[in-house]
Order: sequence, then C-alpha cells, then structure tokens
Amino acid sequence: MSDTFKAGQTIRCTILSDIRREDARQTVTRLMRLAPEIKKGLKKAQEHRVRTLVVRSRGKRPWEVRQRASAVAKPVKGATWTMRFFPHIAPDIASVSRYIKVEAA
Repeated sequence: MSDTFKAGQTIRCTILSDIRREDARQTVTRLMRLAPEIKKGLKKAQEHRVRTLVVRSRGKRPWEVRQRASAVAKPVKGATWTMRFFPHIAPDIASVSRYIKVEAA
C-alpha cells in the first residue's frame, strides 16, 4: 500500500475501528500528530504552558509546576486527518493498517 505513494504526497487517513491495543493506539496518535492542524494546536498549547508556568519554592530552590500536555490527537473511530507521506513512516502505517484507511488526498 505505501509503495503507491510518493514522498511528499498528501494522504488522508481515517480510523476504521476502535483501537484496543495500546501500542497500536500510540502509533496512530503519533501518526495523527504529523497533521499540520494538529501540530499547530500542540505548538500553541505548548507555548501557552511555557508562558503560564508556575515556579514555586521547594526546599529553598525554584520548582517548576508543570502542566500535562494536551491531548489534541485522539484516536477515535471515524477520525480523519491529512498529512504528507514520507518513506520513514511507511512501517508505522503498515503496522496499523488494520485500523486505518489510507488514501491519496
């Protein structure tokens, strides 16, 4: 399947079913983070966390109270995203091919 796509080509991915295996869910989430709109949301959330970082004193030393990262990419059934295809992500796409449908955009 991934041999039909060229490097830099835009592809559309759709989640076909619920993902129960944790490693497959993490792989799909990692692939979702390659989408430009999701990247933008993650970057804006990261910048906001840095701007609003609270530094407290703990043992007379500065202690940064960090917030958890936001979950912008959620691998749920029916979720669709577009991203560019690169050969180094082909093994990831192949490993979760039973959960996602990949087509040219």
